[in-house]
Formats: sequence, C-alpha cells, structure tokens
Amino acid sequence: MVVSYNWQIKQIDIQNAFLHGVLEEEVYMAQPQGYIHPQYPNHFCRLQKSIYGLKQALRAWFSRLTNKLQAIGFRASKADHSLFIWHKNDVLVVIFIYVDDIIITSNSGTAIHNVLQDLYSDFAVKELGDLSYFLGAEVLCSTNDMYLTQRKYVAELLNHTHMAEAKPYTSPMLTTCHLSTTKGAKFSDPSFYRQVVGSLQYLAFTRPDLSFSIHKVSKFMHNPLEPH
Repeated sequence: MVVSYNWQIKQIDIQNAFLHGVLEEEVYMAQPQGYIHPQYPNHFCRLQKSIYGLKQALRAWFSRLTNKLQAIGFRASKADHSLFIWHKNDVLVVIFIYVDDIIITSNSGTAIHNVLQDLYSDFAVKELGDLSYFLGAEVLCSTNDMYLTQRKYVAELLNHTHMAEAKPYTSPMLTTCHLSTTKGAKFSDPSFYRQVVGSLQYLAFTRPDLSFSIHKVSKFMHNPLEPH
C-alpha cells in the first residue's frame, strides 16, 4: 500500500516500554539492593506496574498499548493482532507493532502527526524518522519503489558461523541431494545447528531462492549429523 499509493511510512520506538504495563495479577518482589526501607527491611514490594524480567511484562505492555490505540479510534485487525487500523472519511492510518518497535503509515501526514501526539500523552515516544531498518530487514525507499534487504543480517550470520571468508556460490545445494537420518556421525553441537537453521529460515523472507536448501536441512533439527 505504501509503495502503490506513495504514502509516508514512519518508525517510532517506545522507550522503557515494559515499564508502562499495568499488572492484573498480584506480583510481589523483594526490596532491591540499595533501596531497602530502613524501618521495614523485611517487607516486600507489591508491583503495580510491570518491570523488565517479569514474565507478564510483554502481555501487560501490549494490553496497555492496545487499550490506548482503541481509545483513540483504532481497531485491531482480525488477520493479525499486531496490526491496528484507523479509518475515518477518506483518511486511513495503519500501525504495525513488534514489542516496542512501531511502524505507522497513512495517506495523511497530518493524521500521522495527530496519532503521535496522542501517544506522546501516555508514553515516551522516540521518532526514528522514515522507515529504514526493521526486524533485521533494511528498507531502501526511492520515489516509486521500496527495496527490502537483509544484508546486515547476512553479514552477522556469516561472522557468527565463521563463514565470512567462504566463497559465494549461486546454488548451495543440488536438487538431487539426498540426506539420511542415520548415515554419518552426530554433529558435535546440535543447539548451534538449530540456531543457524532457524536464522536461515528468517533469512528466507528476502531470499526465497534459499527456501529449498533450508527446507532440506530443517528436517534434521531433532538429530543433526555431520553431513547435514
């Protein structure tokens, strides 16, 4: 929609997002070191809001943000719970949320500004300008196009697997390649194998040409062998 209609697309970040969540359950914690009450050193604290490290923190934050968006007229998409839509007359505003990273786009720059002002009243909003990097994908925009690339993600993955100096190859696997569940010695670090294959699965978002090879090696996550 952004590309087709040449809309503005902005990215914002909510600072200390998890501290905004209001807890529905009773949660207690010991007094933190350095902040122990001199008169009540054996008392515990009852949390009114969430803190980082709390299991309920993510849910509490998302619930708080959802309530705020709905209060200013947004409705949650039935297809994706992270997508919120505001529509009035000929103005449309769309918000996509991933924890505390938020993308906002609209056919009206004024509408984006108004929504941000509403969010400012409740949260510490940091405007990051036009969308450029989101969830490991770099976004390059021109007048009529938007390019998605995971170049930085690939470079980090290559460095992590000590493959940065490996020679590039157009096709990493023959379509006739047959891998066995029994032939070969056990791979020395199964968790590392699963981590790398999982990273490759996310890479297929912008590299669908790798899908066949990734699908092949994903079959052996439970018991990876050296040939895999």
